[in-house]
Amino acid sequence: MFERDPRAVFPGSFCPSALPFLWGSPRPVSVSLLVGLLGCLGAACQDAQGREGPGMLDNNLRCVDLSDLTSSVPLAVDACSQILWRTEAWEHNSFDLSDEDSVGYPSVVKNDRGQHPDGKYYLFYAHHDPCSGIGCAIADSIQGPYRKRASLETNRPHSMVLANPHDPIVNPPLSDPSHYSSPCVIWNEDEKLWFMYFHFYNHCHEAWKSAGGAGYGHQMTALATCPDLSSNNWTVLKDPKLRQVSVWDIAPVLPTTEKLWMNSQSSYHSIQRLVDGRWLAFLRGTSAEQIVQLGFATSSDGRKWDYFRENPVIRQNDGGGGLKGIYRPYFVGYLGKHESGPDQYLLVWGESPADADAPKITYGYTTDFIHVRRDPRGPANWGPVSDGLISPWREGNKLYLFSGKQVHVMILPVSPQD
Repeated sequence: MFERDPRAVFPGSFCPSALPFLWGSPRPVSVSLLVGLLGCLGAACQDAQGREGPGMLDNNLRCVDLSDLTSSVPLAVDACSQILWRTEAWEHNSFDLSDEDSVGYPSVVKNDRGQHPDGKYYLFYAHHDPCSGIGCAIADSIQGPYRKRASLETNRPHSMVLANPHDPIVNPPLSDPSHYSSPCVIWNEDEKLWFMYFHFYNHCHEAWKSAGGAGYGHQMTALATCPDLSSNNWTVLKDPKLRQVSVWDIAPVLPTTEKLWMNSQSSYHSIQRLVDGRWLAFLRGTSAEQIVQLGFATSSDGRKWDYFRENPVIRQNDGGGGLKGIYRPYFVGYLGKHESGPDQYLLVWGESPADADAPKITYGYTTDFIHVRRDPRGPANWGPVSDGLISPWREGNKLYLFSGKQVHVMILPVSPQD
C-alpha cells in the first residue's frame, strides 16, 4: 500500500506459503530484540581512513547502515567501473555458445567470521542461462580487482562453488532450462554459518502442483550453507521426501504461493537482517501470466519464512504511481529512528515499463514494509543496473553498489570523521 509523501526528506500477522507436507502448520514469528541487537550491531562499517566504526550495522547482514546521513540519499552515483567479465566455459548459455553475455548477479561479503576468516571480499555471481551455477571471485579490497577462483587455485577447472547438476550438457544445444542463479549471501551469526539463497528451475513443477504444492513451482528459492568461505564447500538444503516434486531433492525455503502474484516464480530475492534481528526477504514474485510484483516475508531463523498477507506491496496501480511492467527488488537500508519512534528503512527497487526493460531506480521509505512512501524527487538517475538484486557495501562515506558486472560508488552526505 502506498502513500504519497510531500516532503523531500525521510518520512516518517502473516500467512505461510510453505507446503504442509514439508513444514507443517504455521507458527508465529518470535524474535528476541537482544539477540537481534547483538547479531546486527557491530564494527563492520569503516570510516574513510579504513578504521572500524563501532555501532554501525554489519555489512555482512546486507541491511546497509545509512542512519548517520545528514541529508537525503543521493539520486546519483559518483563513479562506476566494471569488476566482472565472462571468461569461463560454464558462463555461456549451454543452448548456444554464441549467446548474449548475462554474467552478473553479484553478492558480496567479507570473510571476517566463521572458520578460517581471511579478511578478503568474496563476490558470488552467476548468469541466467542453462546451465548456470554459482561462481566466486575474491579481492583484497572492496573495489577489487576481483580474481576468479580458477585463477587463484592450481588445477581448478572452473570458479563454480555450486555447480548445477546438469552441467555440463554433453551435446549442446539441448533443450534443458536448468540453472542456479541470483545468489544472495548473508552471515548467520546464530548458526555460525554463511547462508546462500539462490533460485533454481524446478523440472518437477507439474508433480509439485499435482501433489498439492503451493503455486506452480516453476522457479523457487533454495538455501545452501557453508561454515568456511575459504573452502567454499556449500551444502544445499535437501529433503528426500520431496524427490518427486522438487528437482534434485531441493527443499525450497521460499517457494511459490497460491496467491496469483507469486504462483509461478519465487526468485531474485534480496534477503537481509534488520536492526531488531528479524530476517527480511524483499521478494520478487512472478505470476503465471508473467506479471512481476514485489512483496515481503520475515523469519526468525532464515529458514522458515512467513509471507505478508498484504503481498504484493509494490505493484502496478498501487496508488503510488506504480507502472505496468517488471519490478525488481534491489536492496534495503537502515535510516535510523523515525520521528515517531519506529525504525525507518529505505527500499530501493527497479521499475521497467511494460514495453521496454529499462529499470528506473526507485526509492521508498517505510517503517513496517506494508506502507511505503515513494521519494517525491522521483527516480534516481544512476545506472546502468542489471537484472537481480543490488549488493550494497558501505565503508566510511562511500556506498558501493554491485549490480551486474559493475560496481557503482556513491558518496554519502555524512558528517566529517574526527
